[in-house]
Amino acid sequence: LMDSLDVDKSGKVSAEEVLTGLKGSGLDLESIKDFIASHDKDNDGLLNRDELRAYFKELGY
Repeated sequence: LMDSLDVDKSGKVSAEEVLTGLKGSGLDLESIKDFIASHDKDNDGLLNRDELRAYFKELGY
């Protein structure tokens, strides 16, 4: 998932990259920004691989 969302291959995903990657999902930019803010442990405004992995671990994956 991370590789497909990380368009610029920076190792982190922005709200805009998530919005583009999940096009057609019905999610809006503000909802994605809120999601990122709640899981962004280093407060850089982006989700890195570890932060995304931690989220899925919370879900039991």
